[in-house]
Amino acid sequence: MKKIISIAFVAALGFSMFAADIFTYVPLKGEVRTYTKTEYSIASKFGNYFRTPSLKTKHLFENGKEIESSEVTPKEILQNKITSVYDESGKLREQSYINSESELVWKHSYVYNSEGLKSEVSEFDAKNTLKSKTIYIYDRGNLVDETIYDSDGALVWKTTYKYNAMGTLEVLSEYSADGKLSSQETYAYNELGGIDSITIYEKFNDSQTQKVFRYGAENQLGEITTYDNNKQVTNRLLIKYDADGNVARVSEYNVAEKFGTIVNELIAMS
Repeated sequence: MKKIISIAFVAALGFSMFAADIFTYVPLKGEVRTYTKTEYSIASKFGNYFRTPSLKTKHLFENGKEIESSEVTPKEILQNKITSVYDESGKLREQSYINSESELVWKHSYVYNSEGLKSEVSEFDAKNTLKSKTIYIYDRGNLVDETIYDSDGALVWKTTYKYNAMGTLEVLSEYSADGKLSSQETYAYNELGGIDSITIYEKFNDSQTQKVFRYGAENQLGEITTYDNNKQVTNRLLIKYDADGNVARVSEYNVAEKFGTIVNELIAMS
């Protein structure tokens, strides 16, 4: 997972990562103007599951671009808000994070190269002091290097991207400031061009997991199954859609052997 300097930014993401990843692989369809995602905490009592709303994330779009994302409690109390500003060509130029007290916490400023590709992202705090800068490098239109620096210009984190002959991402590698590999993702694709699997290597514990993508009718992504080092299933994400083909529900299960059998335990839902 990409490392981001701003702790505030990580907090601003708020929603669980399993749900965030889904929208990476299943983009919105149609002219969506707004959608609300409700997260539920899951509790088990007397062998039954109970879900309780824990957080709502509201997304607002204009001309196909997201202009606002706000997190509110189930009682509609604002927790934080991210606003986005675009230029006349539709490119994102600035993002601002506002806390529950309507105070600016951080701001991101975007710069693009002559080809219209994002080349720099600078992060500033509430006093407009530079906190970090990310530099992007491309080769024939493909992002090949993403490097994060702190406010003094010291390297913090680097991500490199390698592509296959078709120009599709094949290997994503992340390195710490000392140049040592931290993690690596290897991508495989099916005959329709969809992701078939992602193999993830984590250096810190020398572990390798694999996420396998399963598709249903009309090539809709229906499940992401995670396998551990021993090729045993440890986690399942199940995705349901509405009539327009947009994600309606995502359920996450931990899979483990319990009481002499394999148990699918519901742990999260959006």
